[in-house]
Amino acid sequence: MDIRENIRKLLESDEVSNYAIHKKTGIAQSTLSDLKIGKSKIGNMKLDVALKLNEYYIKNLKEGN
Repeated sequence: MDIRENIRKLLESDEVSNYAIHKKTGIAQSTLSDLKIGKSKIGNMKLDVALKLNEYYIKNLKEGN
């Protein structure tokens, strides 16, 4: 499992909005937007943010769930 790949897939997905991710994870919409547009790098995000996004991806978007 590659956490960065999971986060990239989540951020590129058309299935879920920044608002929906924000409501479930508590991550600021501005943070999500910065990650989506490349203003912030996935490799530079805080660990707690990365873990929340990875968990959201696994529970909500990963094939087979």
